[in-house]
Amino acid sequence: MSDSSDSAVGRAGGKVILLGEHAVVHGAPAIAVCLEDRTEVTARRRAGPTALEMPSWGICARVDGRALADAALAGLIDALGAPRDGLSLCGETMLPARAGLGASASIAAAAARAVSTLLGRDPSNAELHQAVQASERATHGNPSGIDAAAVLGAGVMRFSRAEGAVRLDVPPPELVIVHTGAPGDTRLTVAAFAARLAAEPIEGPRRLDSIRGIVERGVDALGRRDVAALGRLMDENQEQLAWFGVSTEALDRACAEARAAGALGAKLTGGGGGGCAIALVRPGDRRRVAARLEAAGFALVPA
Repeated sequence: MSDSSDSAVGRAGGKVILLGEHAVVHGAPAIAVCLEDRTEVTARRRAGPTALEMPSWGICARVDGRALADAALAGLIDALGAPRDGLSLCGETMLPARAGLGASASIAAAAARAVSTLLGRDPSNAELHQAVQASERATHGNPSGIDAAAVLGAGVMRFSRAEGAVRLDVPPPELVIVHTGAPGDTRLTVAAFAARLAAEPIEGPRRLDSIRGIVERGVDALGRRDVAALGRLMDENQEQLAWFGVSTEALDRACAEARAAGALGAKLTGGGGGGCAIALVRPGDRRRVAARLEAAGFALVPA
């Protein structure tokens, strides 16, 4: 972050969830990989209600508005203890909207850092996390906290609601990120996952426990640098997510194309219902897998 007397800049990353999305909402752990420096927000002083503009997204949120983006901004500002009047925020992000890459949390985190610097404050990471979570609740309803933790961090982390984020001392895996072209809706998919879990009182919890085991084995595979095992676990996780109804035909097809091109494993990432899939690759296979996905009509996202 940098600042001057009349402006300050905040930056934040994005994220992919390697293993455990949705189950993490229900108390299971998950593994996230942080995508560093994806969003930048500049804060300045201005007359009038505090507002946030994201020109590339067509967003102009105000703390006194009634739209979802307005509520997210108000939640962030109030959690920071910042003034509801007198601040102008303007930002850009490299993250696509509603894609499962933590864009809304990234914008909130960059804005929180910019506002804090402008006001001469130095909040702890826990305080920033709480502020981002306040914004995320307005956007997604029941966020686990993994997005907020990831966009504020770096590297690879294990996250659970009970224990928070624990950084794993492992190199980030080699991933290809691909967008299906359809937006996801985390609110809807979180509700769909919960509904299937409740509707299947025996099979649902069994599968939830299976995802929990997949994540713990994933932590072990990462520690052993066993990318083949990690890829198999990603495929297992995708099968479970599909059973819970949060995958789509396009996500399934992207995963199949990636595997056919040599990916070690592939799955959706984030909320599902659209958005992005990730493919685990060996470095020498990256170009071939990426080319196959592009030829199949999917857009690549920088990893």
